[in-house]
Amino acid sequence: MSNLKQDKYNPDVVKKYETITRERENSTYIFSKQVYKGITNDFPNQIKSPDDLKIKASEPDFDLIKIRMEASIKEREREKAEQERLLKQMSEQKTQKKLVININKTSEVQETHQDMKDSQKKFNLEKEKSVLSDVLDFLKKI
Repeated sequence: MSNLKQDKYNPDVVKKYETITRERENSTYIFSKQVYKGITNDFPNQIKSPDDLKIKASEPDFDLIKIRMEASIKEREREKAEQERLLKQMSEQKTQKKLVININKTSEVQETHQDMKDSQKKFNLEKEKSVLSDVLDFLKKI
């Protein structure tokens, strides 16, 4: 048995293939020494040796690096002092609120369920919660 399966013929594909091969045969490529896709976007006009294409690295400016590093250290110290101040302020507020809560609990005697509900409204915990969440959001941004 010889080849029972015949080659398939698709006129659209054959036409596209023929046009592509014709374009490839007719196109001409020009040899040039122009740089293609340079890294530094510095395209030299005359290239005579591979050394012309090397990236010239200059010496780093150590004074500028030192100034930037000192500025960043000062900024970090300032942020740290601000965070410590906020944390100290929050801890003071927390202790003051604990004292207020403890004073209220010892001075007031809650006998019924309704009295307990009313005392809960006095503390207004949701307001305190929103204030603390605002402070925490501020700390997260820092």
